[in-house]
Amino acid sequence: MTTPSVLQARGARWSSSAFTAPPSGGRLGDERSRGDRRERYREKRKSVVEAWAAILKPGKRGGDRSGRVTVDRFQISDWYRGTGEKGEVRATFCAAPRCALMALCGRNSRVLPALWALLAVLLVPWRLWAIEDIEECTWQVVLNKFETVGKNGMSDRFFSQEPLETVDNVFRPLVDAPTDQDEKYLSFPYYLKINYSCNGESSEAQVRKGHLTGLKPVVLVTFQSPVNFHRWKIEQLQIQMEAAPFRSKEECIAEEVCVMSWYTPMPIKNGSVVMRVDVSSNGLGPFIHDKRFQVNINGFLQRQQDDTLQFTVGNEIFNLIPRYFVNVPSRPLWHTVDQAPVLILGGISDEKFILLTDTSFRDFFLVELNIDSCWVGSFYCPQASFTATIYDAIATESTLFIRQNQLVYYFTGTYITLHESNHGSGSWVRVLANECIKRLCPVHFHSNGSEYIMALTTGKREGYVHFGTITDGHVSFQLLPKQRSVCEGIEVVNCSITWAVFIADDYNLLMLVEIEAPTTRNYFQVVSYDLVRDNLVILYTIPEFIPDARGLEFLMILGTESYTSFPMVPKGMFYNPYKNLLLIWGNFLLQSYNYENFIYLADFPKEESIKYLVNSFHGDMAIVTETEEIWYLLEGSYRMYKLFPSKGWGMYINLQMMHQSSLYTSNETMVTLFYEDSKLYQLVYLMNNQKGRLVKRLMPVEELLMYHQLSDHYLLHQRGNQLTLPFTNFCPFTVIRLRDLPNPQVYTRQERYQAHPPRMLEPSGFHDENSLAVYQGLIYHLLCLHSKYLKPYADPVHDSTWRWWKNKKLNRDYYFYLASNLQSASNVYIDMTSYEKIYDLKAKHELPERIFLDKGTSYSFSVFLTVRGHSINLQERVLAAVDLGSKVDLGVVLADPGCLEAVVKEEVLTNRNSVLFWVTLSDKRSCFDQGISGHHLLKTSMLVKVVGTVGRCFQNTHQGPRMQGNFMVPVLIGCPPGKRLAFDITYTLEYNRLQNKHYFDCVNVDPEMPCFLFRDIFYPFFLIQDLVTGDSGSFQGSYVLKVIGGGPTMDTIREYSEEEIYRFNSPLDKTQSLIWTTKNTTTTKDPAFNIMTHQSLGIEWLCLRNSPCHDTIPHTIFAPEFFFKVLVSNRGVDKSTYCDYQLTFLLHIHGLPLSAKRALLILMVSSSVFIGLVILYIVFCLLLPVVVKACNTLRWKINNIITSESYYTYTSPSRIVSGTSETKSKVSSSVSSKVVEEKEEAPVETSKKHSIT
Repeated sequence: MTTPSVLQARGARWSSSAFTAPPSGGRLGDERSRGDRRERYREKRKSVVEAWAAILKPGKRGGDRSGRVTVDRFQISDWYRGTGEKGEVRATFCAAPRCALMALCGRNSRVLPALWALLAVLLVPWRLWAIEDIEECTWQVVLNKFETVGKNGMSDRFFSQEPLETVDNVFRPLVDAPTDQDEKYLSFPYYLKINYSCNGESSEAQVRKGHLTGLKPVVLVTFQSPVNFHRWKIEQLQIQMEAAPFRSKEECIAEEVCVMSWYTPMPIKNGSVVMRVDVSSNGLGPFIHDKRFQVNINGFLQRQQDDTLQFTVGNEIFNLIPRYFVNVPSRPLWHTVDQAPVLILGGISDEKFILLTDTSFRDFFLVELNIDSCWVGSFYCPQASFTATIYDAIATESTLFIRQNQLVYYFTGTYITLHESNHGSGSWVRVLANECIKRLCPVHFHSNGSEYIMALTTGKREGYVHFGTITDGHVSFQLLPKQRSVCEGIEVVNCSITWAVFIADDYNLLMLVEIEAPTTRNYFQVVSYDLVRDNLVILYTIPEFIPDARGLEFLMILGTESYTSFPMVPKGMFYNPYKNLLLIWGNFLLQSYNYENFIYLADFPKEESIKYLVNSFHGDMAIVTETEEIWYLLEGSYRMYKLFPSKGWGMYINLQMMHQSSLYTSNETMVTLFYEDSKLYQLVYLMNNQKGRLVKRLMPVEELLMYHQLSDHYLLHQRGNQLTLPFTNFCPFTVIRLRDLPNPQVYTRQERYQAHPPRMLEPSGFHDENSLAVYQGLIYHLLCLHSKYLKPYADPVHDSTWRWWKNKKLNRDYYFYLASNLQSASNVYIDMTSYEKIYDLKAKHELPERIFLDKGTSYSFSVFLTVRGHSINLQERVLAAVDLGSKVDLGVVLADPGCLEAVVKEEVLTNRNSVLFWVTLSDKRSCFDQGISGHHLLKTSMLVKVVGTVGRCFQNTHQGPRMQGNFMVPVLIGCPPGKRLAFDITYTLEYNRLQNKHYFDCVNVDPEMPCFLFRDIFYPFFLIQDLVTGDSGSFQGSYVLKVIGGGPTMDTIREYSEEEIYRFNSPLDKTQSLIWTTKNTTTTKDPAFNIMTHQSLGIEWLCLRNSPCHDTIPHTIFAPEFFFKVLVSNRGVDKSTYCDYQLTFLLHIHGLPLSAKRALLILMVSSSVFIGLVILYIVFCLLLPVVVKACNTLRWKINNIITSESYYTYTSPSRIVSGTSETKSKVSSSVSSKVVEEKEEAPVETSKKHSIT
């Protein structure tokens, strides 16, 4: 049974005669002569009739659970407005599962003309109807290890950070694939498991349906840039991955699939522990809203021997007792903005408990801390009583800080990606053990590669601040002021520091100081301390009483205003570096942009007292009072709105409870309030049926402001004998659009890679463990190529993926042929074009998240506004051009007008009842010195606002209403990240060959480092490479080239000292130590070094007598070689950019000449050796015949003697023969053998001897 709903007209009565078909190009009207009807007709033309049409949501039969039908609000254009005749027209919509049947009922029978109005209601917003016909679906993401892939209901915590080597075995069989067999492939330890669920149907069925209709989740992982830019490169890196479908490992009766999910690798980047995961659809299948997840590394976990995880900071408590949260005051959530992976929250009464989360409270843990809980209160440390409550809790990138009583502890987590070692504390460390700490003050932003925290002292150290610095997990504290206390510096006897804020750009400390006066009430001053100059300055003295605003929204404090009898009680300060906005809060709110002139915001009641502030740093701010009231303030305005408690909040709660929402109950306690992605969230403890739970929910700021507008702005109009209630829209425009937006990457500096999973050759298309492992290895290798791309020698192609595929692209068609014939190894096909860097992202009709501006650069866009009102006739257009310009005004507010300038041009589009504003934001070249890419950027902001839109203009979207008319964009001035200077080796070789008419490389050729000949003039060229946009062009600026190190071999290169660098490179050197020189005459201001450009006359190598490359000893027969370590920098000599480009590279020079002495010595030695060899040869040639003849004669005589002796032996007596036969036979045989040898050598001489014998 369907539930009908009535189409009601608000603010006017409709008659059936009002809905007549409009003539072509004409205007509806009743030409009756009665004046009252004509008057009512004119009044109706001035109003917009608003209708409520009931649309049944999908999956509902006859309304939702409460029996009601969801309604949507539409506007009916004025061409069918009626004449005000008596009688009402009612339209009834009957809901059905797939359609809506309409029945028209009226008091009189002339209902046919009314169909025109209803047809307009049905046809004009048809697209909105289509959106309403879509079920509410949401993405679900969990983390899985390798071992839990494909298992249902499994999720893991993100704490492992080391790569895995298991995937390398999967790549070995991929022989006919574009992978390198010599490469060792690694992988990340986790996967992202992606599902989605919709109302009214199980998640498994929805996922199967989405897969069969072509749905593929697209995952965008954004890595947060690191804090310590001295160790890690500052970059804004993203990787976009398409998820791979995977069947569950559980048993399934169906033939193909029962339960499935999508998986992508969860990448990790060195230097980043905070990751944002945005999940969206590929545009096919069901409509699912994009969703963002915080996936951060938790360095405070460790794995036990039983393979379970345990917190290192304490023991997890599994029972959330209501006593811990019910009626407990809320507390602020303090952390380093966008850098803290783990957030902590204390404030649980009489317990050493903290709430800990690594997903921004999407899930959380209650942990009891392992601290000693000592209390060392004494006569110099006033402490009324002891409590176990954790009062102050602050989270930084790798370290947690807490305060219990007067003691401060910190714990450093284990983050290998940050510290490159196991650098965790292991236990809580007590710091400032001998000090009495009454409060910890956070520093919301990091600077200079470190994070900061401040500890306010009491007792014996009253008037001092312990300034803590956290660098790579190492914590150190410094007592400030250095010489004397604040009380002594401002020349008072007794004072106490209530609050402190740190301004990193100025290296300045602002303190809220309470001064005790002996005769009058205590008063407060804002005192500034310069950490560099070590001096104190009193900036402002806070008035004693609250000013009397006399009904104004704000009041400038000049000293001449009147005051009430309510005393001002300051409690704290807050500083926004993007807007240079200082806020002093207590039972009042003061704001200042120069720390001296303050504005009092009168909307905040003086009877209340502020407990803490919450800022989004994108233009929004929420205020929590001691009585748990929530107030809202849009920065740049002075109007404050009370969100809770309020009538709007009560109405909203009632509606949510009627919808049976699980996020709202009548008994709830707010734990904390915080901003995430510019949206305000509450962490509340809900009690329902004696059961409590902790939930995170969105604060409905826009809905409450809309209700506030409707409840405050209304007038009763007299219509005849009746009073009518018109609902006037106070927004000055109906449509606002941002147009002509440039491509965002140039200004956001976001580097983005794109990756798709390898294609499976199975008909079902499902992946298995091996293909997912291949996906892991490819993603890991892609990010490795990105990190290795910072080599000084520029590649011929400016792309980090070029070297990956440069030798494989020739075989692309072959790989595709194998895949087409299902012959690819392991049934996996890797498409090389699926792994690339994206350089041409388009704008999405919204201003970027942040803007980086280099010297003199600008950002331009336009704002299109359609003015609220009626259409304009031709006769009225002349006057309308002036009226349109006065109805809407656009303002641009700059936080630093001395650094930025904005130009706004207005164009009135009369025929469209609109105004177009062109906005150009430019850098004024005056507020920043040169710096390294991404380092020491100046924080500022631009606020674009349409006048009169605060709290009045809203846009209904599928995610709820959204405020319009205010755009706040953070601006960072300096050298943008992602720019670098590279040695253009390709053009340098080409130009040197052209100028020197030849080119001689080394004997042992190194393609990565070509050689240059010493005697040739060296012409270096450099490139400015933009790693974000892919642009690469010749460096046209000026630079200084220095040789800062060198050696004859790669292993013997040493760094030169500053004094040596001056002697080896300065043209002013008189010590005969120059390594090189140039014909350019331009030098630095000193003038210590030569200034060179791309048009310089080249470098001539000298290597003078006292230079390190002089008299280089050759190690081979080839000419000596030398490796120079060269530094190229444009700092101080190039005025075209804020970038301090610094490039250090090795230059290989061969063919170095020898010194004169060594050359003469080598010549003499060589000549002597040569002459000696010649003489020896001559002597040998002359004496050889004589020596041969003498040797022959001597040998003949010896043979003759031996022969004669042998003859006499045979003629001796027989007794002698018998006695010596054995001996003689041995001698005879020996002689005969020698004679045979002599005969073979000289047969001619032997024959002569025999003839003589």
